[in-house]
Amino acid sequence: MKRYLIISLCSVLCVLYSLSAFAEIKYVFYFIGDGMGANQVLAAEMYRSAIQGEPLGRVQTLMTTFPYSGHASSYSKSNGITDSAAAGTCLATGTKTKNGMLGLDQDSARLTTIAEELKAEGWGVGIMTTVSIDHATPAAFYAHVPKRNQYYKIGKQLAKSKFDFFGGAGFHHPQGKHDDKEDNLYD
Repeated sequence: MKRYLIISLCSVLCVLYSLSAFAEIKYVFYFIGDGMGANQVLAAEMYRSAIQGEPLGRVQTLMTTFPYSGHASSYSKSNGITDSAAAGTCLATGTKTKNGMLGLDQDSARLTTIAEELKAEGWGVGIMTTVSIDHATPAAFYAHVPKRNQYYKIGKQLAKSKFDFFGGAGFHHPQGKHDDKEDNLYD
């Protein structure tokens, strides 16, 4: 039986189960609320409480009732405010890096992502997003570039990843920016 890892990048709390502790798992879903933290979740719960007439209360969202959840610190190695590339790389590899870098550590050494590790172990891997598939957060799971705006190069690495599924809002530069003879990423 083939097992699958589906990485979905949408506004939900990041939840990751330890794969080694759950050897019988068939599917793992890793949801990333890009730009969302504990304060945003608390604000949503306080808002739900207010509209439901619960004064000073807190009406939980479904995701805060899950039996397992994880929280990660994904700050950047180069800046007090992280960007999606550094945060995504941290979430995908467990290693903090500089803003703008994808799949590389702060010294530009290539990192292996959880998606790449699982693919190598025989899992099916899919990445879904509401933004372009070559955007920093989804790309952090398959790309290895020093600058997050290298969209065409990131798109080329997507195809080389051999992951099973990609879904998103297209590519930033599907034909490349500099040479009309470059391969079209959709092809």
